[in-house]
Amino acid sequence: MAHSAHSARSARTARATRIGVFTAAVLSVAASLAGCSTAGTAPDRAGAAPAERPLLTKAEANRTVDAYQKANNRANAERSPSLMAKAEDGAVLAMDRAYFTQIPALDKRDVANNLAPFVYVHRTFYIPPASSNADWFLVRAQGAQLTHGKPGKPWSKDIRFLVFKRSGDGWRMVAARDFSGSDLAKAPHVALDGAGLMKIADPGTKIGGTAPSRLPELVADLWVTGGRDTPLADTSARRTGRSWYTERADNLSGHAWVDFKKAAPHTGDVFAAKTADGGALVLSDSAVDETFLAKDLQSYINLGDSDKPFVERDPDAHMYKVVRHYVQTELGIISADGEPAVYSIGTQVTKVDATPTTDI
Repeated sequence: MAHSAHSARSARTARATRIGVFTAAVLSVAASLAGCSTAGTAPDRAGAAPAERPLLTKAEANRTVDAYQKANNRANAERSPSLMAKAEDGAVLAMDRAYFTQIPALDKRDVANNLAPFVYVHRTFYIPPASSNADWFLVRAQGAQLTHGKPGKPWSKDIRFLVFKRSGDGWRMVAARDFSGSDLAKAPHVALDGAGLMKIADPGTKIGGTAPSRLPELVADLWVTGGRDTPLADTSARRTGRSWYTERADNLSGHAWVDFKKAAPHTGDVFAAKTADGGALVLSDSAVDETFLAKDLQSYINLGDSDKPFVERDPDAHMYKVVRHYVQTELGIISADGEPAVYSIGTQVTKVDATPTTDI
């Protein structure tokens, strides 16, 4: 997958710079994100005598992450969506496929950095009991560059949580987001049972007044309404998401309308693990559509460079209407009192629909 110092473009939020809309031509560039992975192993809990069988052993989970990194790095090296599908699935795979599509229009140095070989180090595994009927497990790790076959120092102090989900022929990484900066202290302790196995939270069951399954809706609402009346706590990620709403008309010079609407999530997965303090750690995916519409036939829209690879017919034409489809992944916490907070949001354009003025 494309990495921006992490795996699955999932660790960074790329902001699409504004489309230009004028009576004269204006060009803007939409940025993207990337993802990475790294390797390191946390020891099994000493003296733990599991009362029941885990979904998989920690040794098996560790080999799963190793295999993921190998497949991901190979896919990055070959810029291959089909190879990436052997490492990832769900919203993360959709985001990386889209990033590969954009590569011809992106800065070569940024691409090389985003797709550089990586590993996950300092790993800790959270594995549910087989009796839970869960089909996923959680990894806490840090990312590092892979140099001459060996992992270097972690590229930052960021803490990444990754979800691996069972598919027909193995495991795929389906979600990965970070706690970073001043939010590092908010990274929770995952609740374990007496056998050292992860306690899963039912996404649809409320904690206080909020179910974990609400997180995607609350995140999408930041784009659609600016989070008006949102119960989300004030975090850096919330402020960044809201800025897409407050800055949506920048550079349009009054010649076009623009708005965001909630869209059906690419996968709609919500993964929730209970935390030691009675809340839940949540990773999920959401989606929004951004629509630009010229206000009159004398105005038109120019696509940003990184939008053009998605448009097969006349990408350089003057457009009357442009719709950007975004897939998002998010990491948040529902507190024991039911207060939701989002700490990381990844956003990637995955499709662009454009209508030339000549079609009007």
